[in-house]
Amino acid sequence: MGYRVFIPLSTYSALPPLGESAQLFTITVVREDAFHLYGFHEEKQKRLFGLLTSVSGVGAKIALALLSTHPADALAQAIANGDITAISRAPGVGKKGAQRIAMELKEKMAALGGFAAPGGVALPGGEMGFAAPVGLREEAASALVNLGYKRNQADAALAKALNSGDIEDLGELIKVALKLLSPQS
Repeated sequence: MGYRVFIPLSTYSALPPLGESAQLFTITVVREDAFHLYGFHEEKQKRLFGLLTSVSGVGAKIALALLSTHPADALAQAIANGDITAISRAPGVGKKGAQRIAMELKEKMAALGGFAAPGGVALPGGEMGFAAPVGLREEAASALVNLGYKRNQADAALAKALNSGDIEDLGELIKVALKLLSPQS
Protein backbone atom coordinates (compact mmCIF):
# COMPACT_ATOMS: atom_id res chain seq x y z
CA MET A 1 0.00 0.00 0.00
CA GLY A 2 1.26 3.47 -0.74
CA TYR A 3 0.34 6.88 0.57
CA ARG A 4 0.66 10.25 -1.07
CA VAL A 5 2.16 12.61 1.48
CA PHE A 6 2.41 16.35 0.91
CA ILE A 7 5.61 17.77 2.38
CA PRO A 8 7.42 21.12 2.52
CA LEU A 9 10.68 21.50 0.59
CA SER A 10 12.70 21.42 3.82
CA THR A 11 11.37 17.93 4.55
CA TYR A 12 12.10 16.84 0.99
CA SER A 13 15.74 17.90 1.35
CA ALA A 14 16.01 16.06 4.67
CA LEU A 15 14.83 12.73 3.21
CA PRO A 16 17.39 9.93 2.95
CA PRO A 17 18.32 8.38 -0.41
CA LEU A 18 15.67 6.35 -2.23
CA GLY A 19 15.17 2.91 -0.71
CA GLU A 20 16.12 3.93 2.82
CA SER A 21 13.51 4.35 5.53
CA ALA A 22 12.43 7.72 6.79
CA GLN A 23 10.30 8.90 9.67
CA LEU A 24 7.74 11.64 9.16
CA PHE A 25 5.46 13.36 11.63
CA THR A 26 2.11 13.41 9.90
CA ILE A 27 -1.22 15.17 10.02
CA THR A 28 -4.31 13.90 8.22
CA VAL A 29 -6.61 16.62 6.98
CA VAL A 30 -10.15 15.49 6.21
CA ARG A 31 -12.08 17.63 3.81
CA GLU A 32 -15.48 17.20 2.28
CA ASP A 33 -13.99 15.84 -0.92
CA ALA A 34 -10.65 14.33 0.13
CA PHE A 35 -8.32 12.98 2.79
CA HIS A 36 -4.84 14.52 2.62
CA LEU A 37 -1.74 13.43 4.49
CA TYR A 38 0.93 16.01 5.32
CA GLY A 39 4.37 14.97 6.53
CA PHE A 40 7.23 16.77 8.27
CA HIS A 41 10.73 15.73 9.27
CA GLU A 42 10.52 17.63 12.55
CA GLU A 43 7.68 17.65 15.06
CA LYS A 44 7.98 21.43 15.42
CA GLN A 45 7.14 21.75 11.71
CA LYS A 46 4.03 19.67 12.30
CA ARG A 47 2.99 21.84 15.27
CA LEU A 48 3.62 25.01 13.26
CA PHE A 49 1.60 23.63 10.33
CA GLY A 50 -1.32 23.01 12.71
CA LEU A 51 -1.10 26.55 14.04
CA LEU A 52 -0.84 28.07 10.58
CA THR A 53 -3.88 26.22 9.28
CA SER A 54 -5.88 27.41 12.29
CA VAL A 55 -5.63 30.96 10.94
CA SER A 56 -8.64 32.09 8.94
CA GLY A 57 -7.81 32.03 5.24
CA VAL A 58 -4.68 29.91 5.62
CA GLY A 59 -5.05 26.45 4.20
CA ALA A 60 -2.63 23.57 3.89
CA LYS A 61 -1.19 24.88 0.62
CA ILE A 62 -0.19 28.23 2.12
CA ALA A 63 1.09 26.59 5.32
CA LEU A 64 3.31 24.29 3.21
CA ALA A 65 4.51 27.29 1.20
CA LEU A 66 5.47 29.08 4.43
CA LEU A 67 7.31 26.02 5.76
CA SER A 68 9.02 25.57 2.38
CA THR A 69 10.18 29.18 2.34
CA HIS A 70 11.37 29.43 5.96
CA PRO A 71 12.93 26.99 8.43
CA ALA A 72 10.45 26.37 11.29
CA ASP A 73 12.54 28.34 13.81
CA ALA A 74 12.87 31.35 11.49
CA LEU A 75 9.16 31.33 10.66
CA ALA A 76 8.24 31.08 14.35
CA GLN A 77 10.57 33.99 15.09
CA ALA A 78 9.08 36.07 12.26
CA ILE A 79 5.57 35.41 13.58
CA ALA A 80 6.57 36.15 17.19
CA ASN A 81 8.19 39.43 16.07
CA GLY A 82 5.33 40.37 13.73
CA ASP A 83 7.77 40.50 10.76
CA ILE A 84 5.24 40.94 7.95
CA THR A 85 7.96 41.26 5.28
CA ALA A 86 9.50 37.89 6.14
CA ILE A 87 6.14 36.13 6.41
CA SER A 88 4.94 37.51 3.07
CA ARG A 89 7.99 36.12 1.21
CA ALA A 90 6.20 32.79 0.83
CA PRO A 91 4.34 32.28 -2.45
CA GLY A 92 0.63 32.99 -2.08
CA VAL A 93 1.05 35.03 1.12
CA GLY A 94 0.34 38.71 0.65
CA LYS A 95 0.76 41.54 3.11
CA LYS A 96 -2.78 41.20 4.50
CA GLY A 97 -2.40 37.44 4.93
CA ALA A 98 0.95 37.92 6.65
CA GLN A 99 -0.60 40.50 8.99
CA ARG A 100 -3.44 38.10 9.84
CA ILE A 101 -0.98 35.28 10.54
CA ALA A 102 1.18 37.49 12.76
CA MET A 103 -1.81 38.94 14.59
CA GLU A 104 -3.55 35.60 15.25
CA LEU A 105 -0.44 33.59 16.11
CA LYS A 106 1.86 36.01 17.91
CA GLU A 107 0.66 35.06 21.40
CA LYS A 108 0.33 31.37 20.50
CA MET A 109 3.97 31.32 19.31
CA ALA A 110 5.12 32.62 22.68
CA ALA A 111 3.05 29.97 24.45
CA LEU A 112 4.10 27.13 22.14
CA GLY A 113 7.84 27.52 22.65
CA GLY A 114 10.42 24.97 21.57
CA PHE A 115 11.58 27.10 18.65
CA ALA A 116 14.99 28.73 18.52
CA ALA A 117 15.65 32.23 17.29
CA PRO A 118 18.30 32.55 14.54
CA GLY A 119 20.95 33.27 17.19
CA GLY A 120 20.12 29.99 18.92
CA VAL A 121 18.12 31.56 21.75
CA ALA A 122 14.89 29.72 22.45
CA LEU A 123 11.62 31.55 22.11
CA PRO A 124 9.65 31.70 25.34
CA GLY A 125 8.07 28.38 26.19
CA GLY A 126 9.12 24.90 27.09
CA GLU A 127 11.85 22.61 25.91
CA MET A 128 9.58 20.38 23.89
CA GLY A 129 7.22 23.06 22.69
CA PHE A 130 4.58 22.02 25.20
CA ALA A 131 5.28 24.82 27.60
CA ALA A 132 1.89 25.97 27.77
CA PRO A 133 0.03 23.04 28.38
CA VAL A 134 -1.98 24.54 25.51
CA GLY A 135 -0.13 22.65 22.73
CA LEU A 136 0.11 19.47 24.77
CA ARG A 137 -3.43 19.79 26.02
CA GLU A 138 -4.86 20.35 22.52
CA GLU A 139 -3.08 17.30 21.11
CA ALA A 140 -4.23 15.17 24.05
CA ALA A 141 -7.80 16.46 23.75
CA SER A 142 -7.81 15.63 20.05
CA ALA A 143 -6.58 12.11 20.79
CA LEU A 144 -9.25 11.56 23.45
CA VAL A 145 -12.00 12.86 21.18
CA ASN A 146 -10.75 10.51 18.45
CA LEU A 147 -11.06 7.69 20.99
CA GLY A 148 -14.75 8.54 21.39
CA TYR A 149 -14.84 10.80 24.45
CA LYS A 150 -16.82 14.04 24.35
CA ARG A 151 -14.74 17.22 24.23
CA ASN A 152 -15.98 18.45 27.62
CA GLN A 153 -15.13 15.07 29.22
CA ALA A 154 -11.66 15.17 27.66
CA ASP A 155 -11.06 18.76 28.78
CA ALA A 156 -12.14 18.00 32.37
CA ALA A 157 -9.90 14.92 32.59
CA LEU A 158 -6.97 16.78 31.06
CA ALA A 159 -7.36 19.68 33.51
CA LYS A 160 -7.28 17.22 36.44
CA ALA A 161 -4.33 15.35 34.94
CA LEU A 162 -2.32 18.53 34.41
CA ASN A 163 -3.07 19.72 37.95
CA SER A 164 -2.01 16.38 39.46
CA GLY A 165 1.70 16.87 38.85
CA ASP A 166 4.48 17.34 36.35
CA ILE A 167 3.49 15.69 33.12
CA GLU A 168 6.25 15.95 30.57
CA ASP A 169 4.93 14.33 27.42
CA LEU A 170 1.84 13.63 25.39
CA GLY A 171 1.73 9.88 26.04
CA GLU A 172 1.91 10.34 29.79
CA LEU A 173 -0.85 12.97 29.72
CA ILE A 174 -3.17 10.76 27.67
CA LYS A 175 -2.50 7.77 29.95
CA VAL A 176 -3.34 9.77 33.09
CA ALA A 177 -6.46 11.27 31.45
CA LEU A 178 -7.65 7.81 30.34
CA LYS A 179 -7.32 6.55 33.93
CA LEU A 180 -9.40 9.49 35.10
CA LEU A 181 -12.01 8.80 32.41
CA SER A 182 -12.27 5.09 33.16
CA PRO A 183 -15.47 4.04 34.99
CA GLN A 184 -13.61 2.80 38.10
CA SER A 185 -12.01 6.24 38.71
